[in-house]
Amino acid sequence: MRFRFVPRWRRFAGSWLVVLLVAGLAPVGGCKSGEEKGRPRGPIAQANVRDALFESVADNLGRLEEYDLNQIMPQICDRLNQWHLQERPTVEWQPDPMIDDLPPELRKLRVMDTLDLVRYRLADAWYLQEAVWLRDISNGARADQFDDVAVAERLFDWTVRNIQLEPDADSEPQVSRHRPYETLLLGTGQAVERAWVFMLLARQQGLNVVLLEFGDPDGDAPRQRLPALLSDGKLYLFDCRLGLPIPGPEGRPVATLAEVIADEGLLRQLDLDENHPYPLTADDLKHVVALIEATPHGLSRRMALVESRLAGQQKMVLTSPASQLAEQLKKVPHVEDVRLWTHPFEIWKWQSELTSSEIRLAAREMAVFQIMPTLITGRALYFKGAYDGEDGAKVKFMQSRPSDEEIDDYRLPENVAKQVKRENISLQEAGRIVLLRHAKQDASFWLGLICFEQEEYPAAVDFFNRRTLKAAPDGPWASAARYNLARTYEAMGNFDDAIALYEADTSAQRHGNTLRARRLRAETKPAAQNAQAEAN
Repeated sequence: MRFRFVPRWRRFAGSWLVVLLVAGLAPVGGCKSGEEKGRPRGPIAQANVRDALFESVADNLGRLEEYDLNQIMPQICDRLNQWHLQERPTVEWQPDPMIDDLPPELRKLRVMDTLDLVRYRLADAWYLQEAVWLRDISNGARADQFDDVAVAERLFDWTVRNIQLEPDADSEPQVSRHRPYETLLLGTGQAVERAWVFMLLARQQGLNVVLLEFGDPDGDAPRQRLPALLSDGKLYLFDCRLGLPIPGPEGRPVATLAEVIADEGLLRQLDLDENHPYPLTADDLKHVVALIEATPHGLSRRMALVESRLAGQQKMVLTSPASQLAEQLKKVPHVEDVRLWTHPFEIWKWQSELTSSEIRLAAREMAVFQIMPTLITGRALYFKGAYDGEDGAKVKFMQSRPSDEEIDDYRLPENVAKQVKRENISLQEAGRIVLLRHAKQDASFWLGLICFEQEEYPAAVDFFNRRTLKAAPDGPWASAARYNLARTYEAMGNFDDAIALYEADTSAQRHGNTLRARRLRAETKPAAQNAQAEAN
């Protein structure tokens, strides 16, 4: 397939703002109404009937990858504002009482003063896009499962396979700087970012996953955190650093909080050896606090209004249950307190204090999508499960894999070069070539994930091994490619190669991968012995 880079650059020429919006770092401005801007143009402009305003927004939210984001995102909030002005929809809403328990510096954020305000801004459009991605991913990942725990296992497994684990930050406090849609788009994140994505995927499926915090709040040791599914009054435990659920008694796949408190041996089976114990101890379990995910968007009236109007295939969850969920958690044994998770609000605080130079620096990690727009389109299609066809994710990712010769010969189109110079974007030609190689590695790895999802395992091996690991042994996807290659070998029944990859791992997920190898060896050894006995 011929790489057509220049035409796509021209299509997105001057769209550096897209990078800032995707990174969630652009200043938040309001969208003017249609009367202020003149007659709207583009795909949404076809919805001229008053009653169709909201329906046109809902339809376009599910197909944003088809449009120029510079045009469609302002039109989304523009139409929502027109809808609210013309229809004056109502919804039962009040500020959640749990907001009052946030630290003062978070309660006083400017965004917290707009919870009751129904005026849709560009940041709201990106929040809606995030929810669309989470809904589509969770619908595909749950497959044919209906049991709460089984669905949560599927969603957790998708998170582990798709979000490469990065080491925790050395600085304190550990405040990650990515929102969930950024984590999804990049495909990498720390344990806290994995947990956030997992919680939101579960919410789209009607499941409540919270973050449990363990340890003495007045002690010197850092507190441990695990996401937990609340189902039938029990909290089922998962570990985003291990990439594994906490195994339960009698071979059950997921342990509950009550079970690990009653039997610390369930945790000690996660020790590698005396020098590498699992960090959670019986003393930590004496103090358990449940943290509920919420954001300024999820606590706002405007998102409650949109959520109340969505139905059928367009339905998605946009609000946090906060106080309602807190009442359920207070009834669970061993939970001594329930609070809002402060992390999402800390992200807002951090972003609100960025300088212009810091915004530009933070946006650079998204530059790969600027130089290769087909990547972001491919990601959106992948989240929808739209893999095949001329407009599917596979084609978009293949278009993002130029040959080495094309990369070496790359030159910026003249109009884009002028834009770069005018905006003083400090990426040199050599830096852009590096980004092209990065884009090719991204596309190769993500094609491997598609092949795995479609159970095309030989093709998945090719993309993970030859086109990712061998092409760039120390590249950006080294640890995730080795892990997913091992998962592919498992699916193929090639257990020896899978075990070898897990045991040789040195990534941030090393502890969990070693445990996975140990479990796989224990499960396959009896089968191998039986086969040998039959052969003799």
